[in-house]
Amino acid sequence: MNKVEDLKEDFQQTVNFIYKCDEHIFKIKNWALITSSAVIAFSVSQSKDELVFTNLVLLAGFIYLELIYKSFQDTAIEHCNDLSERIDGFLAGNEVENISDGYKHSYGRKLVYPAVTHVFSLLKNRNRWHILNFYALLAVFSVGAYFVSKYLA
Repeated sequence: MNKVEDLKEDFQQTVNFIYKCDEHIFKIKNWALITSSAVIAFSVSQSKDELVFTNLVLLAGFIYLELIYKSFQDTAIEHCNDLSERIDGFLAGNEVENISDGYKHSYGRKLVYPAVTHVFSLLKNRNRWHILNFYALLAVFSVGAYFVSKYLA
């Protein structure tokens, strides 16, 4: 197999990993929504209104999990961009020998389990605020459910 074919294979594997991260992120959001709904329903039905506030701790855990996968996905996207530039260079007529300068096969070498500070620092990026908005909205519903249950009691 030649160098360009190796790059194309690595590119496809990296794109597949990015899609896999998207699937996991989607599942985490679904579990967060289902768990929040269950906690709210249980606390209201059992007249244990304060139990709704445990939902806030659960939501912090779910946002942490989602941001871990987003960190992995960002690393894979960086690798994918590097591969794209190399393949574009080849298609533009650059030397095949230069195409692999500094190249390391597989994004997996770059993946490291991120520190807690790094995970939450992803929220500084405005393109990630939709993640925070989703969980903030679930938190507002949780707190709102507490006040609604007090009002109905």
